[in-house]
Amino acid sequence: MGQTNPVQRLGQWRHWLAVFTWATCTAIAAPSERLAPTDQEWRERFVFGTDADNLRHNAKAWERARKAMESARSQGDPRVELRAAAAYFLTKPTHTPADCPIFQRYLAQARAGGAGLERELFDLGAATAWSFAERPCAGRVTSIELETLARRLGDPARMFYVLDAQAADAMAASRFGEITSIRSRQLDVAIAPFQRAKALIELGIADLVADQRSTEASRWLERAQREINVDEFQSLAADMEAGLAAVEFRHGDPAAAMVYVHRVLPRLRSGAAAPETAALYMTSFAKYLGRIQKLHEALAFLEESRQFDVDDLYTRMHTAASFLAIYAQLRTPEAWVKGEQEIQRINGWLAGPLESVTAREDAFRAIANFYERFGRLEAALKARKQLEAAMEQAQRNADDKRRIELQEQLSVALKDQEYDRLKARAELQEAHQRGWILAFGVATLGVVASGSAFAVATRRGRRLAKVSAELEQRNSELELRSSSRIRLLAAACHDLRQPAHALGMLAELGSEAQQEPTRFAAWLQRVRRSTASLGDMLDELMDLGRLDGGHYTPMLSDVPLTELMQEVMLHFGPLARRKGLTLEAPPVDALIVSDRHLLRRILFNLVSNAIKYTDTGFVRIHLERRSGEVRLTVQDSGPGIPRDKMDDVFRDYVRLNPRKAAEGLGIGLSIVRRAAELLSHPLTVSSQAGEGTSITLTLPVSASPMHDPLSLPGEQSATTGHALLAVIENDADVREAMVSLLQSWGHTVMAGSDARALLAASAAPYRAPDLVITDLHLDGTDGLAEVKYLREVLQAPGLPALLVTGDLDHAVTRQAAQAQVYVAHKPLAPLKLAALLSQLLASPPRNETTEVAAPPVPRGA
Repeated sequence: MGQTNPVQRLGQWRHWLAVFTWATCTAIAAPSERLAPTDQEWRERFVFGTDADNLRHNAKAWERARKAMESARSQGDPRVELRAAAAYFLTKPTHTPADCPIFQRYLAQARAGGAGLERELFDLGAATAWSFAERPCAGRVTSIELETLARRLGDPARMFYVLDAQAADAMAASRFGEITSIRSRQLDVAIAPFQRAKALIELGIADLVADQRSTEASRWLERAQREINVDEFQSLAADMEAGLAAVEFRHGDPAAAMVYVHRVLPRLRSGAAAPETAALYMTSFAKYLGRIQKLHEALAFLEESRQFDVDDLYTRMHTAASFLAIYAQLRTPEAWVKGEQEIQRINGWLAGPLESVTAREDAFRAIANFYERFGRLEAALKARKQLEAAMEQAQRNADDKRRIELQEQLSVALKDQEYDRLKARAELQEAHQRGWILAFGVATLGVVASGSAFAVATRRGRRLAKVSAELEQRNSELELRSSSRIRLLAAACHDLRQPAHALGMLAELGSEAQQEPTRFAAWLQRVRRSTASLGDMLDELMDLGRLDGGHYTPMLSDVPLTELMQEVMLHFGPLARRKGLTLEAPPVDALIVSDRHLLRRILFNLVSNAIKYTDTGFVRIHLERRSGEVRLTVQDSGPGIPRDKMDDVFRDYVRLNPRKAAEGLGIGLSIVRRAAELLSHPLTVSSQAGEGTSITLTLPVSASPMHDPLSLPGEQSATTGHALLAVIENDADVREAMVSLLQSWGHTVMAGSDARALLAASAAPYRAPDLVITDLHLDGTDGLAEVKYLREVLQAPGLPALLVTGDLDHAVTRQAAQAQVYVAHKPLAPLKLAALLSQLLASPPRNETTEVAAPPVPRGA
């Protein structure tokens, strides 16, 4: 070969370097392409073979798999036996603890085979993802391991089974919100129509579980129906038709539901679905029939459900509880005898190891209802107590689980902070080194230049040291704030569950309480108290989050103290009277400068805290005028604060009286301190043990002239009106509740999810309402835009509007003020809403046109 000169060699090196770089970057940038090769043999054997057979007809697939397993054992070929084992576990109708040792033996054999048996290991993991999700066998193939195997083996079709395993994990951990997302991703990787049908059916069932009034469920299930031949894939068809029957039952069309029931029955009886699944479907049909009083038909379905060979204790318990519900409705002597037999059966199961807390709750609830219907109140009370104990245990389990999750999140957050701190230090050290290298290079130019460079490097080193110290301090602050927020979340998760738990139990007792007026009034009062408690806690959390994060910008304005005093009496008067306390909040003609929302929060928290810790006596608000300021003091006759605890009262999560721990989050006075500091309102506290407490806030007086305050009307004027009100709310439950409340006050109400839906539900000619009540965040729009649209359509530029929102962003408040829309923050108590309605409806009548023939062309048309 001829000689090449240096320029040619350099060109060759550049060429090969470019080729190498392109190949390397291509390999790095496109990892998904490494999954591209398909494993055709695996697809034919596992996807279109075992899995498809199981989705066609479970009993027939299981019989074939069982025979194949016996044959494989006699052949002595590990690969054949492992493949047969995967089919065996995938199609086995019922899994018991006795399956675990068999599975573990095959699992150990597959893992011992190394790379040569990875395909079989994947099949075993995919086949048992649901079998051992709730009661895992030791050493099972996790979803993470399954995903690793899938990526190593190639073929993107394996991701369908990885996602199936992830859905099983989410279901076992009660992370129901993740399941819909996982099933949607399955649609993208499915390679066969029956796989898409399976994912669509699971999406429909997830919607049915999440929302009983869901309209999406039927859409998913009908899409699944178009993917398959229902006569071929009878197992899938059974799931789909049972789901469609449930949709029709819930939508109040039992005739349409029974059409699907009669289609699915032959499939269940033939063994197309696993016995546990079939029994659960039969039981659910019986429950729906019981609700429409077809009790004998319901009993027939329950009797047939027991014909299936079911080992799962939860399924048996569920069926027994359903029997009790039907017998309780029949209320005949024969029903009593049979119900007692079911209770004996249930008690026998409860005496043994029953892992499902939900099954225990269902059983005790059914027993209590049965005894109540037959007038055995003592036995019913005993069952109710057992039910409450089971629910409390479930709550404790959930709290413990959530606490562990929060601790893990805190650990991760601290590790991330440590990583960031180490990274910052490394960058600083690197910068130090660059500085010294630069100084050394300059020093070689001469003594004078080196001296100058040394001085520059020294100054740079000092600056870097200062920056390092600042970063260290900032990291410490962030770590403290992160730890504080995690503790806040942990405390909030626990304390918010208390009123939520109370509401859940009260909801269970609601239908029974309605039968006695006196008991119903007491029940309703407890619901109101729990709701108010939940609302107060949410208010405090929102305020603390904004204050602690430095995201709250005060909006200073003139605030009439008379209005605040009236609100205090309106909000806390009934509570004080229930405790036998005297609450005094005298009106005063004073106009002060402050942020109205924060000042209201300060005053409410001080009064609430005083009432909470005072058992007898009084709570008083004193107002003392001084030159240019007003001293507002909240005084109580409570137990006082010990001298050694005075410094703790304004700290986070502090409750000086453990007996009052369940009545709040322990952050009320912490919010008071933060808000007072932000507003520059001096705050002092004086107290002696046994002599009560006084907390004083000093407020600046406004220089503006004092006008006659607009008093807040009482509930009576708002609850006896006859105004036309418009409600815009995209949440159907909230909208329905608001409409019912306003109608109970005598108002005529028109409602919709947005302005166009509101007008569509009204008959022309369109009359402008007296007031619009709207949420802020709507689907694809916002409340302020909808109010503007209504004003344009109805030719009523002065149409009064009330924006009800949980968003405390001052930008929203400013936009509402510019649009002449009044703002109220959630949660909004009915008394407060009544007062606002009276105030807004009492404004002078409008002069603009109040009727129009038809609205203009809608936006976007």
